Amino acid sequence: MQPDFAEVKRFLLDCPPFDALTDDQRNGAIEQLKAAYVNEHNVDKFFNDFSPALYMVRSGAFDLLAPDGHLIERLESHDLFGYPSLLSGRSVVNRLTVVEDGIIFIVPQPIFDRLRRDSKAFEQYFIRAHSQRSLEEVARGKPNSRQPVTVDPLQTSIQEVLTRPPVQLPSTTSIRAAAQKMSDEKVSSILLVDDGALVGILTDRDLRNRVIAPGLSFDLHVNAVMTQAPATVSGRQTLMDALTTMTQNNIHHLPVLDENDQPMGMITNTDLMRQQRSEPVMLISALNKTVTREQLIAEAKQIPAYMQAFASRAANTTVVGRLLASLTDTMTRKLIEFYEREHGVAPASYAWLAFGSQGREDQTLSSDQDNGLLLADDLNERQLSWFEGLGDWVCSGLGDCGIPLCPGNIMASNPECRRSVAGWVERFTRWTESPTPKALMYCQIFFDSRMVVGNKRLYQRYRAEVARLGQNEFFLGNLARLQRNVQVPLGLFNRFRGTESGKDSDLIDIKRYGIALINDIVRIYSLQAGLTEPRTLARLEQLLEGRLLNRRDNQSLAEAWQFLTQLRLQHQLEVWGTEQPKNALDPDQLSTLVRRQLKTAFRIIDECQQGVAMKFGRSG
Repeated sequence: MQPDFAEVKRFLLDCPPFDALTDDQRNGAIEQLKAAYVNEHNVDKFFNDFSPALYMVRSGAFDLLAPDGHLIERLESHDLFGYPSLLSGRSVVNRLTVVEDGIIFIVPQPIFDRLRRDSKAFEQYFIRAHSQRSLEEVARGKPNSRQPVTVDPLQTSIQEVLTRPPVQLPSTTSIRAAAQKMSDEKVSSILLVDDGALVGILTDRDLRNRVIAPGLSFDLHVNAVMTQAPATVSGRQTLMDALTTMTQNNIHHLPVLDENDQPMGMITNTDLMRQQRSEPVMLISALNKTVTREQLIAEAKQIPAYMQAFASRAANTTVVGRLLASLTDTMTRKLIEFYEREHGVAPASYAWLAFGSQGREDQTLSSDQDNGLLLADDLNERQLSWFEGLGDWVCSGLGDCGIPLCPGNIMASNPECRRSVAGWVERFTRWTESPTPKALMYCQIFFDSRMVVGNKRLYQRYRAEVARLGQNEFFLGNLARLQRNVQVPLGLFNRFRGTESGKDSDLIDIKRYGIALINDIVRIYSLQAGLTEPRTLARLEQLLEGRLLNRRDNQSLAEAWQFLTQLRLQHQLEVWGTEQPKNALDPDQLSTLVRRQLKTAFRIIDECQQGVAMKFGRSG
C-alpha cells in the first residue's frame, strides 16, 4: 500500500524525530515509505513481510510482546518500534498482537540508515530510545547480551551465595554435642531438624544467654534452649529479602529452605556484609550498634546522602523502598529499646504497626510517618501511660532521625492510633459500615499495615479481623467510586493535563495521580480476596492465583507501578535539596520516549479504574 504523500508529511511533522529532519530528508523518506493495514488475521506474518524496518503506528492500537509474553509497550498513534533490531543488528524476536485494527507505516532499513547518517538529531533520538529499552530489558532480567550489565548484589538469589551444605542435628542432641559440632564446623549457629522438618536453630547467643548464664546442664537436649519456629527464607528469594527479614526480626541467623521446605543452609549477617561490604548491611549495622538516642540520630543523618548514592545505581525501585522501610524499622526498634532501658520493659503485650508507605515497604526519602500501636485488652491506667510515653518517644525520635511527622497525625503519639484489637476492630467496623469520605481516606492508609516489632499472635489476630471487615461489599463499592473520582492527567487528544495550581499548573503529581491510584486499585482487589499482604507488587503476585484480576491487567499494573516509581525516584534524585516539588514533574522536560511511556501508564490506570468501577461500583 502506497500512502498519500501529503497525509504522510503532515503525520511526520508531528512525529519526533522526523520533525527534526529537513524538508528534503523528510520528502526522500516519504517516497520510500510503505503502509500496511494490520488486523488479527495478518498480524502474525507482519514482521516476516516487512523486516527489518522502523515502524510507525498511524492508527489503531497494538501490543508489542517479548518472546516470553511480557508486554513491552502498548503502541498507539505516533508510537515507533523496530529500532532496537536496526541499531543492534539482532533479528526480530518480539511479536505483535492487535488491540484495534489500524495502519502501520514502514520505513525500510536503507532509508533509516541514510537518515541516521544525514541527521545527527535523528540518530541521537534512537540511540537514547534504544538505551532506555535496554535498561528495561535488564530490569526484567532479559539483558541485551551486547550490553555490559551491572548486577545489584541485593537482587542476587540466596541460593547463589550459600557456600556449604546445611549443618544440622536432631533437636534431641545434647547441648554439649551441639556445641562441639558448631566448634568442629566453625559455625555460629546450627539447624535443628526432626524427620526432615526444621524445628529450630541454636546460636552462639542462645548458648550464652540460655545455657551458660543461668548455669544449665550441658547434658540437656537442645530443644530446651533452642530458638523455636525461627523466621526463614526460600533459596529463590533475594539477598534483599534476607536483609529485610533479618532487620524486621532483629536476628543475625536465617535458615534457608528449598521449595519443599527442606533446609538448604543458613545465611548470616556476616554473609550479607561479605556480599555488600559498605552497602546497606553496613548502614543497618551502624544503626543497630548505637547505644544512645543521640548516636542513633547522628547515624540517621547519613541516610539521605547514602540513599541518594545507592538509589542512583539501584537496579529497581522496589529495592530502594524496601531498604528505606528496613532503615525506618531499625530506628523504630532502637528507639523502643532505649525507651525500655529508661522506663522498664513493656507492661503488656503489644505490636508496633507501620501503615501506608512504610507498611507497603515503598518509602521514599520524602515519606512521612504513618504508625500506630496495637495493645493487649483491658490495660490499666499505669500500663496505658507507659504506652503513651512510648508513642511520644518513638515518633519524636523518628522525627529527629529525619522521618517527618505525619501532617494528619496518623502516629502512635495520637491516642486514636493506640488501641486494643477490639478498639481497632471497632474503628474499622465504623469505617467499613459507614464509609464517609474521611473514613475512606483513612482506610487507604490503615489497611496497608505491617508489624515492625511485638507480639506476632496479637498482630495476626488483629490482621485477620481487619481482613474480614475489608471484604464488606458496600465498603468496597464506595472505595471503587472514590478511586474512580480521581482521573488520570490525560485530556483531549491524549494530551497531558497539569494537576497542580498556580505557577506549577503544568506539573503532574505522579504519586497522587499514578502510583497511589495503582495502590488503590490493587488494594480493592486484595481486600475482596482477603489478603493480608501489604506490598503492592506482592499483592499482585498473590492475586495471580485467583480470578478477580485477569493476568493481563495484573501484569500491566505491575509494570506501570514499577515505571512510575522509577520515574519518581529519578525526579527526586534530581531535585533533592531544592524547593522543587518531590512528586510533581514537568512532562515537557521528559524525553519523547518517556512521555509516551507515561501516557501508556496513565492509560493502563484509566482502563483498570473502569474495570474496578464495573466490578465493585454497583455495590456501594
